[in-house]
Amino acid sequence: MVSAQGDSRADDTRNTSRPTRVLVVEDEALIGMDLVMTLESWGYVADGPHKNCDQAISALTSFEPDIGILDVNLGRDKTSRPIATEMSRLEIPYLFLTGYSASQTAEDDVLRHAPLLGKPVNHMELRRALLDLVPDRSD
Repeated sequence: MVSAQGDSRADDTRNTSRPTRVLVVEDEALIGMDLVMTLESWGYVADGPHKNCDQAISALTSFEPDIGILDVNLGRDKTSRPIATEMSRLEIPYLFLTGYSASQTAEDDVLRHAPLLGKPVNHMELRRALLDLVPDRSD
């Protein structure tokens, strides 16, 4: 689980007219809710947690995220690969969270092309990875 560290509410959004919108895809309710709360404490607007591909792909249209956090394994032999494929098509950056080791994911084409963070996720690692994904919309 992600745990809030410290009391500061630093705004991790970059020179934008609106806060960065993050799509959260996580089938484990507690982990997903914790991610959403953590993101909101950092100044992001979070949507989710979405537990399956249909919900998440629908949210790509209704929520219009700037970035995404995708759990690789969505249970019952389902993965977030279709969501990642659609986000790539829409040119929305994302990162993966997984309990799998790097050697288990190294040969997966979809996983290889996005940042991959292990579970339980390190709070500071996640924050840095998100900052790297946030598109600079200042014109």
